[in-house]
Amino acid sequence: MEVKKYLQLERDISFKDDGLIYTEGSRAILVPTSSFGILRKDLYLNIGKERVKGFLIRYGADLGRKDAKTILKKFKSEPIETIIQKGPVYHQLQGHVIPTITNLRAEKHGNKISTYLEGTWEHSYEVEEHIDQFGIADEPVCHTLAGYASGFLTEVCNQTVLFKEVSCVGKGDKICKYVGRTIDYWTEDMNEELKYYNEEPIVKELELTFEKLLEERNHLQKVSSIYNKLTEEILKGKDLDSITDFVFNLTQTPILIENSDLHPIASGGISAEQLNGLNESFKEYVQCKETMKKSFQRTKIIKMEDYFRITTPIVLQGKTIGYCSFVYEGSEEENSTFLQMIIERISSICALYILNKRTETEAENRMKGRFLEQIVNNEYTKEEILRRSTFVGLDLLQPYYIMVIRFDLFKKNYKEELTFLEEMIKGTSTYFQKLDIHILMGQQANDLVLLVLKSEIKDKGIKYLCSSYLENLSNMYPSVTFRAGISMESEEIEKASASYNEALTSMRMTTEENNIMEFESLGIIGSLISTNNQIEVERTAINTLKPLCDDLEDHKKMELIKTLYVYLQNGGNLEQTASDLALSLSGLRYRVGKIEKLLEQDLRNPEVSYKLLLSIQTLISIGKINHLEKY
Repeated sequence: MEVKKYLQLERDISFKDDGLIYTEGSRAILVPTSSFGILRKDLYLNIGKERVKGFLIRYGADLGRKDAKTILKKFKSEPIETIIQKGPVYHQLQGHVIPTITNLRAEKHGNKISTYLEGTWEHSYEVEEHIDQFGIADEPVCHTLAGYASGFLTEVCNQTVLFKEVSCVGKGDKICKYVGRTIDYWTEDMNEELKYYNEEPIVKELELTFEKLLEERNHLQKVSSIYNKLTEEILKGKDLDSITDFVFNLTQTPILIENSDLHPIASGGISAEQLNGLNESFKEYVQCKETMKKSFQRTKIIKMEDYFRITTPIVLQGKTIGYCSFVYEGSEEENSTFLQMIIERISSICALYILNKRTETEAENRMKGRFLEQIVNNEYTKEEILRRSTFVGLDLLQPYYIMVIRFDLFKKNYKEELTFLEEMIKGTSTYFQKLDIHILMGQQANDLVLLVLKSEIKDKGIKYLCSSYLENLSNMYPSVTFRAGISMESEEIEKASASYNEALTSMRMTTEENNIMEFESLGIIGSLISTNNQIEVERTAINTLKPLCDDLEDHKKMELIKTLYVYLQNGGNLEQTASDLALSLSGLRYRVGKIEKLLEQDLRNPEVSYKLLLSIQTLISIGKINHLEKY
């Protein structure tokens, strides 16, 4: 009762005849703390936790300053410590909390007072309402209390006093504790609190936000307009160089498009000399940084030595296939947002263009591939072939060669072979396009078949072209082995089936040492196969090798055939044959003896050895037995 009487004496609270409440001559209102809790919750949901904290601190600071002015006027003759002690009394009369000062230091320096306070807050209304609305927090919640104390002491001390809650029941502590300091008692962690007292008013922030939204809307309108115009250019069939020139004219900012290997493929507003310098400096930058996949998953502003790049990846079907960049001088922020919005849309336009071109190329390749398959399978007469050749842009009256390419994957899997063949077809198409060589390309079984006109290969010859092509494939796929057979030159397109068989026969006769074979180098074997008497030739060869060829699925007999083949290729040299087959001399002699016994032939007889070698090579060339490597 004495405490209540003391509090009433400290603060003038009265009820006038009009039924209203007045405190210290100013009108006051009574608001249930639960209503304040609802207001607090709505504020959190609408303007965010950080903004609410600043709002409540500034609200409390205004209450504290008003009470300080009243106390300074009523108790101006009292010592400064007494005036400071009256702050908690007036604060309690607000109904917010029961505050206590546990440590106080105050020193007067001219017209300013330096002070340091510690104390506690009990029964904080903010704690009760916060827990009721949100549960236990992860940081102190008594923002109006801290604001009130700060506003009160700032007014009394004639300099900024910051309060910080160091423990809070609202975040699970046993008691709410605070620390208040003037600037000479500040620590670094107090600087973080200062921002909540100096925040821009919400109305000002809304004005700035509106201005940004207006600017963003204008940017979006421009970007949308540019995107629509670029789409029109694509639909008109314009290439990437035309598109980049168009973008440069619209933005007056140089633009560069590079492939995944960072080779320039199109640019606008950049001279040839500048292009080389820009490309080389960017390559050096990339080499010094992380891998491209890690560094360029999204749009990036890159500061180079004397310019900026806004670079974004061109992504197609989940893979990065290139990079699109604006190049500009000046500050990093200058138009960067606008240019970033544009470059990202240009990236999608480039992906659309490349997809369109790929689709066109793949459709053309499929059409050409089907046409070649039909030619090889004798589905058309000569007149039909020549009439349809106008659709593929090749003059098939000219001399030509056919190549058959076979690959051997490390792990044999049907699905993997089909996938690899598709990838190989795309790579082959790109390779010959770069050389500006027009070909027909198709597939037979799992082999790649190419028809090359003699006029397209100029003076280098078909074997040189084939060798360069296989070398390119080996560089792209080092774990895959490739073999190629080349037909003889032919001028009769209606006999392409025979040329295909020549190339296929040649491919079967390749070895590890010689992975390219021309049909004309096969000699008598080629002549035998090309006389359309394959059945008789096969029967004669099998009869010559009996009984080794009775069962070609028999692994042991195939080992004997391989031993015989290598032995005959080495001219009967036992030491070389043993080395090639990784056999001991005694083991090899045993096998040779067994072969002679089965064949009832003397392998040292030149006539016998020649017939046997010719028979094995014949069966290999017609695909009757699997390819036998020398090693």
